[in-house]
Amino acid sequence: MAIEKTLKVNLEEVSKELGVSLSDLKKFLSNPSSETIISQVESRLVLPILDEYLKNLINVVQINKKSPETLITYTNFINRLRLYIVDTCPDLSINDLNEITLNKVIRYNSEQDKAYSINTLNKYTAIVKSIMTFAYRSNYTQKDLGHKFKIENGTLLPRYIQDVDLQNILEAVKKFPKPIRCRAIIIFLLLTGCRVSEISNIKVKDFNVNENIIFIKNGKGKKDRNIPMFNELKIEILEYLRNSGMEKWDSTCEGFLFARDEGLDRSRKFPIRTIEYLVERIRSRVPNLNQITVHTFRHTFAVKCLKAGISLPVLSLILGHSEPKTTMIYTQLYNEDLKEELTKFPFPFENLLNQVITPNRSPQ
Repeated sequence: MAIEKTLKVNLEEVSKELGVSLSDLKKFLSNPSSETIISQVESRLVLPILDEYLKNLINVVQINKKSPETLITYTNFINRLRLYIVDTCPDLSINDLNEITLNKVIRYNSEQDKAYSINTLNKYTAIVKSIMTFAYRSNYTQKDLGHKFKIENGTLLPRYIQDVDLQNILEAVKKFPKPIRCRAIIIFLLLTGCRVSEISNIKVKDFNVNENIIFIKNGKGKKDRNIPMFNELKIEILEYLRNSGMEKWDSTCEGFLFARDEGLDRSRKFPIRTIEYLVERIRSRVPNLNQITVHTFRHTFAVKCLKAGISLPVLSLILGHSEPKTTMIYTQLYNEDLKEELTKFPFPFENLLNQVITPNRSPQ
């Protein structure tokens, strides 16, 4: 108290401004020769840096350097990181953030027996590395400490859905509320290879039935691309539109293809989480599919394309990969099948679809 009266300042506010603990600040004032406070000033606390990082990320999204989906993903994990630090180590400095802490964050308040994929763990690691780089560039650290966090070179291959299970999936959605809509979403996932964010954002006018092209706007990396529309997909989506209040496809409709306010307006898109929940319900109903995700349908699409002989560069364009090497992982799934040189394009999905979908409708 004597120290506070002498300085006539609130030491708690000073400690927050310096990014050091209150106890260390008082120790330093009692013993100015102590080097503790000096080292901690150089190494700021993690919590205020997280706030600054998120503010910067929001600005980056607003100028279109990153997508809103990236902001959501990063924010969700940073909130988990923040909760762990607040509950267990509020004075944690950026210099002391390491892989041990990251592992504890991942396990904190989660199911004890939950297994995380290598891709998920690498995603969390990449976020922390990005925070470390931000801290360095913002002069909160003397050097970029991202090197302390290792991205794993995992050998886990993407899961994909066997043909026999596709029929089980479509049988399961018949029992869901709004079965035609659920079916349309699943068929769209299967026959386009789109990411869940792209499906959430696609508009009616982008599903161009006249040219049999689907326009993907602002995909991952803020890139646009076109993908082919299979006749089976056209049939399914036109049936869904008719069932949801749009008798004919409208090339001028700005509404969302999959909308909560079905009809002609369609201004309320299906959020990503709703589409993910649809797959979660399938997972709980279909045996042997307890590990599939929305992204599994994208993997399945890629494998079918490669089996049909589509070249890696072409498939990379369809999937929206920046580099063909990103698409290479799918070649490991069907090594024997890929030895066959198939050149037909568009690829023969018809036999599979006739077995699984068996529509009795025809497009307009």
